[in-house]
Amino acid sequence: MSVSIHWRLMFRVKDQRALDRCLARTLPLFGGGVEVLERKPYWKIPELWECNLVSPVRAGTTAEQVLACLLTAMSLASGWYILGSLSAESAERFSGVFNSKGQGSASGPAVGLEWASFDLGTSGSAEPL
Repeated sequence: MSVSIHWRLMFRVKDQRALDRCLARTLPLFGGGVEVLERKPYWKIPELWECNLVSPVRAGTTAEQVLACLLTAMSLASGWYILGSLSAESAERFSGVFNSKGQGSASGPAVGLEWASFDLGTSGSAEPL
């Protein structure tokens, strides 16, 4: 089974055009093979635009997969809250949440990122958080 990271990014922007500019700066941080699944205004807060992505993780040990996930997350922002249980054999349901209102802050190309989450798992795993 292939391993991928499901990302949910929320940017505070005024319209889809502004979101597209934020994504153009942010997508290179995910490396090759990233797929944008959906872009839409967040139903609770119209000023937030939600974007769902999937990025592949190169085959490797569980530790290498977790490291790749964390390095990508840190290139987006600092102050992630990390969840899940790990073992030497699996990183299934390893996840994280970022909130700019907490102690975190978006960095570099991801400026404007207000909230994000990731979920590391196999392509057959459950929906992201």
